[in-house]
Amino acid sequence: MRRIFRFSFWFLMVAVAAAAVAGAQELADRVAAVVDKAPVFQSDIDRALGEEIYVRKLRGEAMPADSAELLALRDELLESLIDRRIVIAKAKKESIEVTQTEVEDGLDQWLVDLVKASGSEAAFETELERQGVALDDLKTRYRKDIEEQLYVSKFMRKQFGAIAVAEGDLVRFFQNKYDSIPSLPEVVGVAHIIITPRISPSKENELVGKVSNVMDRMKRGEAFDKVAREVSEDPLTRGSGGEIGAVDLADLQPDVAGVAAKLVPGQVSEPFRTGGGIEIIKLDEKMDARYRLRHIFFKFAPTAGDTAEALRLAEEIRSRLTAGEGFETLARQYSEDQSTKEKGGYIGEVELSSLDDSYQQALAGLNPGDVSQVMRTALGCQILKLVSRTAARKPGYDEAKPWIRNLIEARKREAEFVKWLDAAKQEIYVKKM
Repeated sequence: MRRIFRFSFWFLMVAVAAAAVAGAQELADRVAAVVDKAPVFQSDIDRALGEEIYVRKLRGEAMPADSAELLALRDELLESLIDRRIVIAKAKKESIEVTQTEVEDGLDQWLVDLVKASGSEAAFETELERQGVALDDLKTRYRKDIEEQLYVSKFMRKQFGAIAVAEGDLVRFFQNKYDSIPSLPEVVGVAHIIITPRISPSKENELVGKVSNVMDRMKRGEAFDKVAREVSEDPLTRGSGGEIGAVDLADLQPDVAGVAAKLVPGQVSEPFRTGGGIEIIKLDEKMDARYRLRHIFFKFAPTAGDTAEALRLAEEIRSRLTAGEGFETLARQYSEDQSTKEKGGYIGEVELSSLDDSYQQALAGLNPGDVSQVMRTALGCQILKLVSRTAARKPGYDEAKPWIRNLIEARKREAEFVKWLDAAKQEIYVKKM
């Protein structure tokens, strides 16, 4: 599709680095174009150019060779921004609405995606610090992008949602262009045992005392968001008063989801333990299956001795596995991942390429039934078991059909959009400065 639809849901490095560059520049902003009274600023082009260059560097793609190519790229990006603003103008003329709740939900999901892309909350926080970007600044910079993308998405679904593809078209593509169909990736079935370092009883008592004090403050009438800003140890939500945002229960850890499901709007939970610490959650609002939540989080901070004890136990468990004890039995007995424990540690089947390099390396030399060495990860001390391995292969027709359908639909949708855009440019006022 055209650049108008390559929206800024970049992975972590691009989003944070682009925000850092934008924050560092003091631009003498000027209007580069006007689309239906809405300005396209020079800073919009500068940011789009910065993101484009950053992505090309990460992918090892060619950079503009000289000032002429750089100018051509800027012109191309300006045209993309104009096209996007035309779509938004038409969406608004057709009374398509985007609510503030939808924007905030989209922003929340975008942040969840960034954390997943980084591998962990700790890695995400580290990258923010490395780039010198505050989380609130990052959210502010991308809030407008998310609102615009929602307008574009809603309009595109309404205008070009129904694209018919005949079965014969699918069959002909499969027969004539089989070599262009991507192979199915290598898939592994994986189980794991996680041993999390446990803090000493004295440290745990100290933490319980902090939590008790927080509950007393709220019982005396202090607002949840005020207390969260002062004491919560989750840096991603502390500045916003503990706001997690609107989420589906399925997206939460089972222990958190179980507590949230029992709350009514405005209610604050009792403190409860999770794998990483102690949480208190508040349900602000329930919208069908989505829950708008806040939380106060106190982190378990194990000492080096606590970590060494977890490692010793994990090594002992691995020795028992190599001696012949059953993985599923030991997972049910020892693993601290509550979502997989009762399934004998079984995570499921995943694409090998989607895993971090450390996991790929740990699984590389294993045959089904083998277990890895003990791994030190953000989750704790982890032992993997390779349950199954399916090599990469070319798909059959039934497997390839969804990919082929999506490709043909996208091409037809693109052709229809180009025709529509040419007509829309005759209706919408556009002026380049």
